[in-house]
Formats: sequence, structure tokens, C-alpha cells
Amino acid sequence: MTPAAGSRSRSLVAAGHKPQRTCLGCRETFDQHRLIRFVPAPDGTLLVDYRRKLPGRGAYVCARRQCLLQAAAKGGFSRSFKRELRVDGQQLLARVADQQRQTIDNLIGMARKAGQGVGGSNLVLGELQRGSDIALVLLAKDVSAGIGNKVCLAAGNRPVRQPDWLDKSRLGVLCGRAERSVLALRSGPIAEKLLYEFSRYDQIAGDC
Repeated sequence: MTPAAGSRSRSLVAAGHKPQRTCLGCRETFDQHRLIRFVPAPDGTLLVDYRRKLPGRGAYVCARRQCLLQAAAKGGFSRSFKRELRVDGQQLLARVADQQRQTIDNLIGMARKAGQGVGGSNLVLGELQRGSDIALVLLAKDVSAGIGNKVCLAAGNRPVRQPDWLDKSRLGVLCGRAERSVLALRSGPIAEKLLYEFSRYDQIAGDC
């Protein structure tokens, strides 16, 4: 980027314009925060910079399975960085999905610390039946069928997710407890971010 281009970019950001980038897969342009960033490592491997924190020039791809596979198969990353990179599409998908799962886990932990989570089947059922402002319900993958059915029925049209990597033990750790089979998230920024990350995860790894 030239100094003039860099100055113009900073001016646009200061004026309230969101930075935009082009997806290496579909070649469409989107707001930068909607895309997944990648940077090359010195050894020629490609790093997933999901939080967009790593230094250096980055390349961007939509949070969509097809775009990632297309960028990997057609040499989009090597062309973008003007160097040969070892990129396996399926491995790249797996690494992106892993970082997405970590992001979701971190958000669950943040919700607990912020007092935005309600844990335990009885407490969650009570909140749902009272019509409390619950934005999202999480079920452990090994929750009993009876509890799971009761929660889904009480949730009505509220989103219910059952992530395939969260068992009762793992969900308990994230909630600061020994085990948790059910967790409800109150409406707010953290719940909104969780719903957003789950939708991105679906585009990469398929339904939880």
C-alpha cells in the first residue's frame, strides 16, 4: 500500500467508513470484520488469524465452506502473498472450525463472568416458563433426552443449540461448575455475539 493509499484508508476509517476486503474465494467485497483473516508463517504454512491480531499483511476469505475450499484449490493464497504456500482445503476448514469453537467457548465464559448466564435445568426451565428475556439456550451434547425435550418445549421460538464439542463436563468448566447440562444466555451483546459466531460456525462446519 502506498503512503497516499494508507492515508486515504485512515481518513475513511476516521470518517466512519468500515474497512472492506475482497474474498479470495468468491471475489466479492465485504466489510473486513465479516471475513476471516489469514497470514503466512515463515515456514510457508498458512495461519488462521480469526481474531485479526497477528502482524503482517493478511488475506481474507468469507466465513463460508465453499469460499475457503475455492481459495485453497485455486492458489488464491499463494497469489495474494506472492509466494508458494502449502494449503490443504480440508485441513484449513478444520483449523478455522477449531478457532471458532474456541471463540464460542470464550464467549460462554464471558457470559458467566458478566452474570448473563443461567445454569442448571430447573433454573433455566423456570426462566423460560416465566417468559424471561432469554436470547439463547445451550444444551450439552450428552444431556438426557427427557431434560432436552423439556427445555426445547419451554424455549418455544428461542434458539436452542447443542454444540457437538460441549459435553456436560466441558460446559460445566465454562460455567465454573463441575457439570452443566443446560445453560441459558440473557439478551445482550454477548448473546448476540454468540448467535453470530454460531451462524458462522454453521457455514464452515455444518450444523452443530
